[in-house]
Amino acid sequence: MPADEGERWRVFLAVEVPNAVRAALREPVAALQPLSASLRINPVERMHLTLHFLGHLPRTDVEHLRPALAEVVARHQRFRLAARGVGAFPGSGRPQVLWAGITGADLPRLTALQSELGGALRASGLPIDDRFHPHLTLARARRPPRVEERKRLGDWSARWEAVPFGDVPADAVRLVRSQLGAGPPRYTTLATFPLTIGPLRNAPIAQPG
Repeated sequence: MPADEGERWRVFLAVEVPNAVRAALREPVAALQPLSASLRINPVERMHLTLHFLGHLPRTDVEHLRPALAEVVARHQRFRLAARGVGAFPGSGRPQVLWAGITGADLPRLTALQSELGGALRASGLPIDDRFHPHLTLARARRPPRVEERKRLGDWSARWEAVPFGDVPADAVRLVRSQLGAGPPRYTTLATFPLTIGPLRNAPIAQPG
């Protein structure tokens, strides 16, 4: 670790996405390439199921968070989610974020874990956003889409809105550092907090609607 204790790290908490899901998302992500003038497309290799973005913290603060985070995660059993369909925040008319959805019968387990982690972070003095819509970010808007781009986005959404992309087993939470620079962000896992070993159920995938 760097010796400079005044150094600040950009960090977040996330569940790892399986390679099979990343592979399944390559086609819908590739289909967004003609819209790259209006979208900043997220390569599948950089996708995570983010639970909390902690912002830029002093390195020593990041170290001090580890015991509290490990304690919270250890109180939760492993569970299984699924990646399915696509959508947009705040809506398809003027999207700011395009995403693949996270669903499944174990979704309440994810929500409970995320909420309890948020409580631990707030107890440590961090301002935490309570809003949580689990998703995988596929792209972010560079600018509002033009008329022809909105039509293409509508076709893209109709094509992928209910397509299953695979299971997302949750067996650990990762504390990840994101380093920004001239190229793509570089991610480094600082700590891995295992969920309690228990039955990893084949949870039925929730149907849309």
